[in-house]
Amino acid sequence: MNQKRAGSYKRQVAVWTAVILSVLAAGSYFLIRNGANDKPVTPTEKVTIAYAAIPHSALAAVAQKQGYYRQEGLEAIAHLHPYGKPALREVLEGKADFATVAETPFILEVMKGEKVSIIATIYTARGDHAIIARKDLGILLPSDLKGRKIGATLGTTSDFFLDAFLAVNGISTRDVTVTDVKQEELPDAIATGAVEAVSVFYPYLGIAKKRLGARGIAFYDTAIYFQTFNIAAKQEFVQRHPKTVKKMLRALVKAEEFLKGNPAEAQRIVSDFYGIDIETLRDPWSAADFAVTLDQSLVLSMEDESRWAIKKKLTGEKKIPNYLHYIYFEGLESVKPEAIRILR
Repeated sequence: MNQKRAGSYKRQVAVWTAVILSVLAAGSYFLIRNGANDKPVTPTEKVTIAYAAIPHSALAAVAQKQGYYRQEGLEAIAHLHPYGKPALREVLEGKADFATVAETPFILEVMKGEKVSIIATIYTARGDHAIIARKDLGILLPSDLKGRKIGATLGTTSDFFLDAFLAVNGISTRDVTVTDVKQEELPDAIATGAVEAVSVFYPYLGIAKKRLGARGIAFYDTAIYFQTFNIAAKQEFVQRHPKTVKKMLRALVKAEEFLKGNPAEAQRIVSDFYGIDIETLRDPWSAADFAVTLDQSLVLSMEDESRWAIKKKLTGEKKIPNYLHYIYFEGLESVKPEAIRILR
């Protein structure tokens, strides 16, 4: 190669090296600024999530506020509800794709013939339900509930917990007057004397205790009820959109990892997103397990509550459904298979 051609070749190499380095630098800047995991790998897909705006839905709130849904290619539209029953109703009415809901409203809809599926449990706990009573009206022991007017939200875990609590304390449901009250209205109902006791869960449990102060007394029983909170959707939606379900679950798993590593920040996120006083979050938070799972305890709880529903004639169903037909396993199997602990 002569000297002239060698010089030309060196200049070309220098130019191309400069171009390549510029491209790499621009790419690095983009990743640093936007986050390597923040850019959806597919076009954004809209989904509507009906949230129960309570601590039980913490993982879903963290996934929303931390941008984990968007990272997975989902644009999540939030519809907030005071508890899970109306959130599930929105899914059944076709107004939302997913709902966060406890097992009690879910099993009641299944027993009414609705085709719905749980894709994952996102919260489990004991001790987040209680009977709050008016101590100043002479209720000092569970036995003092006889003859009293008690507020509960029928068709929810509040309803089931009340019946279970009365049963273990030897009180027949015929010995009390149960009034159907929306969960968010129970603190006012007991504070004003509209009822003498309430069956309530967090955050309304904490609100009721604060409203009553020294006038109130709380009866807990962690042995009689194991709470699950879940992500549910119509079976038709799940079957037609399996990739969407996987995206949803991957976002929730990211939220689980964030929450476990940053509990104080997660509490702040949940407090801001749901409008819950952060002090009210701390009691249920410490006793809960926020994890994306499908555990045998879910099936056992649903079967137990189905017996209760049949006995109370809450639906026309006479047999316990096979709940394996109402759990969608395929999504979690592909995202977090070790979290599935259900006998099949």
